[in-house]
Order: sequence, then structure tokens, then C-alpha cells
Amino acid sequence: MKNLKERYSKLSNEFSLPSYEELNNEFELLYIKELFEINRPLVFIRRRIIDKLGWVGAMLQGIIQPNPGSLLSMEESSFFTKEEKDDLIKTLKDLMFYTRKSINLDLESKDVEEAEFIKESLKKWAELKPRIKEISLQLKNGWKKEKVSKKVNNNYMG
Repeated sequence: MKNLKERYSKLSNEFSLPSYEELNNEFELLYIKELFEINRPLVFIRRRIIDKLGWVGAMLQGIIQPNPGSLLSMEESSFFTKEEKDDLIKTLKDLMFYTRKSINLDLESKDVEEAEFIKESLKKWAELKPRIKEISLQLKNGWKKEKVSKKVNNNYMG
């Protein structure tokens, strides 16, 4: 299968899926121009969606429960209050639902289930994206603040 976009478009019509362009814009479906064979384009697209959801979930986990051996993780966690971290847990739960649902689909799935997953996860992503954007800004701005977390010994070098 040389053309994922063409193959997906046919399935998109069959299952009333979002456009290829919308999914590609949100989840960067292909890193390279041409793949020689994608037997199950919906599975491929689901896995690309999960790459992004899983990456965001890992970021949230590092804020909620920082690795004490990581200066970066400890410092970024200090940018958030306990109440904010409690709110992050809700977002993490939403993301984890879809990553775990994807595991079930990897074990056994049909195109109709893959299509439903793509539609549901894109809808959930659209709901979560503004909150994730806020979190991202809070992380970026946290590094600009003059204060340094009292929890972290900044002289620690390993």
C-alpha cells in the first residue's frame, strides 16, 4: 500500500471518519512521504494517535508524581499547586482510558472498532487540547520565574 491518504479516504467515507488532513494536523500521521505497505491504515492511524496521547500522559505523570532523581521533573512539578495536580489527574485519566483501550484493540479489532476509536479519541483530544495548552504554558512560564523550588538542591550534579 503506497498511499495511506488514499486508502484512508475510502475508509473515511465508509465509516464517517474525520478527514485525513484533520488527523494529520493533530497527530502527524506520517514522518516520511511514502510507505511501501500499510495493510491496516486504521490501526496505523490509531497507533499514531496513541503516540501523542501517551507522550502527553507521560508528561502529566512527571508533574503529578515527579521522579526524585530528576532535577527537571522535580522542578516542573513545583510549578503546580496540589489542587492543580489533582486537576491534572483528571486529564491523565482521560488520556489513559484511550491508551488502554488501544491495547485492547491491538489484541483484537475490526475496522469498525478502529474507526470508532479514531472518532472518539479525536473528539476527546479536541476537548483536552485547551487544557493541555494551558499546562504547556504553565510549564514554559515556570522556567522563566526567578524563584527556584526549595525542594530542589540546584547544586546537585548527579
